[in-house]
Amino acid sequence: MSRTPATLPTRHHNNFDVLRLLAASGVMALHIHDLTAEPALAWLHWLDARVALCTFFIISGYLVFQSYEQTPRLGRYVDKRLRRIVPAYAVVIVLSVLMGAWVSTLAWSDYWQHSDTWRYLWGNLIFLNFIQPTLPGVFEGQPYTAVNGALWTIKVELMFYMVVPLFVWLVRRLGHHAVLGLGFVLACLWWGGFTALGEATGRGVYIELAKQMPGWLMFFLPGAWCYYERERLKARGWPLGAVSVVLLGLALAFELNYLFPLALAGAVFYAAFGLPWLGNATRHGDLSYGIYILHFPLIQLLVHFGVFQASPWGGLALVLGLVVALAWLSWHLVEAPMLRRPRPAPHTAAA
Repeated sequence: MSRTPATLPTRHHNNFDVLRLLAASGVMALHIHDLTAEPALAWLHWLDARVALCTFFIISGYLVFQSYEQTPRLGRYVDKRLRRIVPAYAVVIVLSVLMGAWVSTLAWSDYWQHSDTWRYLWGNLIFLNFIQPTLPGVFEGQPYTAVNGALWTIKVELMFYMVVPLFVWLVRRLGHHAVLGLGFVLACLWWGGFTALGEATGRGVYIELAKQMPGWLMFFLPGAWCYYERERLKARGWPLGAVSVVLLGLALAFELNYLFPLALAGAVFYAAFGLPWLGNATRHGDLSYGIYILHFPLIQLLVHFGVFQASPWGGLALVLGLVVALAWLSWHLVEAPMLRRPRPAPHTAAA
């Protein structure tokens, strides 16, 4: 039975920041294609949104397990995770409601008195995005009416943060091979079982259950395993990358759904540590999270005003510029200040 290796600092020069930026950009590109439905931008459809999204979850599995193992107290771990996710997320929800008041077909007073406006606000602020994904009179004539269809993954991410302490507690007692391996198998059974039920019965509720948090452990846990096996994996060198890429290609080509997360985890790890350092992608701020949570409503807004219909390429350039600029503001005005904000001293907290 394997035991957890001693915790070692691993953040020297790796490419995780670049990979997260590329993954956020990949998700944005696919949403530009889907939300605009412009033939001139059909080439964006060749990008694989599943690879981009699952890359996020694999990197999160690695870095969050690392964070917890290197954090001396549970309270400090919770504080760090909430500071990273919640403030910018809440700002985006509030700004989306204000934007809705501007573009809604309803009168100003009717918009603010409508129950769906407030249901959207509180439902999304508590991460239950499915309760109210739309705002009244907003984006009603567009291919998709959701205000921010990218936010459902934030709930999954937070639920993962919640179970990490339990997994680490088990890993320290039973070893990471047994715990993460069994967790991966159970996650596959969750996803595969509910997917099969949905296809057999035609009931969409089973498909929705398949997409919930336990199923996404298929990606978080391989990332966590890479953290515990990091020294051995680094020693494999380029063969790890080559084998992972081949297996990833086979998994995508033949829809080998249970091989896909393992192959992608190997490819992500090799890209992070095996490739030459790709530079400091956060020199101007860590923009990946801002890009991810901001791009969807901005695309919807430009579609609403007919920007992509007037000029698909101009709309593409405009949305890229706006998203990057707002992500930069989000980092410097919201995310970074919250991460730098000192925690209250113990005696102050007690008082």
